[in-house]
Amino acid sequence: RGLASQAAGILGANITPDQLLARTQGEILNPNLELLFGGPTLRSFRFSFKMTPRNSDEALQIKNLIRCFKLNMAPKTKGTTVANTMLKTPNVFELRYRSGNNEHPYLNKFKQCFLENMSVNYTADGTYATYDDGAPVSMNLDLSFKEIEPVYDIDQELEGGTGY
Repeated sequence: RGLASQAAGILGANITPDQLLARTQGEILNPNLELLFGGPTLRSFRFSFKMTPRNSDEALQIKNLIRCFKLNMAPKTKGTTVANTMLKTPNVFELRYRSGNNEHPYLNKFKQCFLENMSVNYTADGTYATYDDGAPVSMNLDLSFKEIEPVYDIDQELEGGTGY
């Protein structure tokens, strides 16, 4: 149909492939089919945690947790072949919902993810307040993960629980 449309264009007719199909066969392409499936997509997941340390030990644990996420989401420069021109990929995360010592039987499963975005609000209660050592009284940690591989039908078939 594209070749016929080009041939008609050479003869001076301004006909699109869809118009040519409509004129010659009385049919047009269903424009809604493009909306049905455009290819697999990667799923994103957002998590938000409010953290309120009760003492300096808990505040230090929260500080270390935030640092750990920041470190593991950053591209790596150490150990690359050519300094400052090559990067290594950030670490991936294996997320799971747990019910006791087991995976949760009713919640969705995750494929490997990367930490796409992270933000920390150090004034989770609306005002800036710290303990004597400078640790914030309350913080919100927002994490956005994205899977590195789409979910396919075979993944659902292999899964015994509610699936991905």
